[in-house]
Amino acid sequence: MKTIIFLFTAFLFSHTLHAQIEVSSELFRYSDDNIYNSSAKVSDNIYNASLNGAYNFSSGKNTLQLYNQNTMSYYQENIGTSSLLRKFGVADNVKFSETSQLNLGINYSIKNNRDVFTLLDFSQISAYGNLRYSFSESDFLTGGYAYYNNSFVNFSLFSHDVHKAFLRFNSSFETETSLILGGDVSAKLYPANEGTPGSEAYQLNLFAQVGQALTTNTGLSAYLQLRSNLSQTARTFYYDNTLFYQDELFNDVFSNEGFETGMSLTKIFSSTFGAKAEFVYAKREYSTLPALDFGGNVIASSRIDNQFAFGIELQKDISSYLRGVSVQANWNYLFNTSNDRFYKYDNQLFSIGLDYTF
Repeated sequence: MKTIIFLFTAFLFSHTLHAQIEVSSELFRYSDDNIYNSSAKVSDNIYNASLNGAYNFSSGKNTLQLYNQNTMSYYQENIGTSSLLRKFGVADNVKFSETSQLNLGINYSIKNNRDVFTLLDFSQISAYGNLRYSFSESDFLTGGYAYYNNSFVNFSLFSHDVHKAFLRFNSSFETETSLILGGDVSAKLYPANEGTPGSEAYQLNLFAQVGQALTTNTGLSAYLQLRSNLSQTARTFYYDNTLFYQDELFNDVFSNEGFETGMSLTKIFSSTFGAKAEFVYAKREYSTLPALDFGGNVIASSRIDNQFAFGIELQKDISSYLRGVSVQANWNYLFNTSNDRFYKYDNQLFSIGLDYTF
């Protein structure tokens, strides 16, 4: 934190500043036939609105940004699921030379829920730093570190810190092929809380992606992600005579391990219209979460899911009619099989919305 403030102050007083304001907003409507992704199959219409602003300072080899992001999600039928997320942050980019640059940032987020979900209200402080080094115009390496402090104000049992170190290599070739290779190691640390001892979990994540231009306006991309839990921790609590697991409540990256792979096809039809189709398959094992039948009886020591997902996205720039406005429509279908019957489900989601940049 002190480093960010020092860089900001030094930047302000040692350079001639050029400032620029950016404002953008989004308004989307989602029709979701399974908002909780479960066999209960609860459907709803969701309205998502966001308003974002940034103030950019640039001078020489340095660019500093102050930003604010606000997103409201409103559920028409299940109003208690609605939420408001606000984020405030600072990001700094320092270009040391033509081959190396440093990125630093810190932000603070607050999420407020409604009704019973206020139990999961949280605030987050996150900070990151990464260094990018270019070997050539087509090859560069990025390495860095990120820190997250997640505080659940009404449920301190699940407050925790996350530390993440990562390395990523990007390369492109004359054949119009691109390659991304990456990996990261993350740690999730729980402090001791009300008689519950501190605990920790570690995870290794590896990632590879290949992209290929098929024609001038058409591209194909494929990726593979492997995730392995080096160690795990499980926190639980009882409510209304029911045992709840952290992995079931939050379903974050530490809750499971396995692999995910997918392909996408992107087509640019004109300077104002584009489309994308995607297929994803993922296998996830929740080793600290038992599989249950509808009677609550344990039928397997670990829950195992196989998930298939399809999606189509269409985007149209209508700035010729309304300046700064684009329209986006999406269709997504997800099918999940599991040895836990509650998580054998499908989900279909339609959305349409507007993006507006001032």
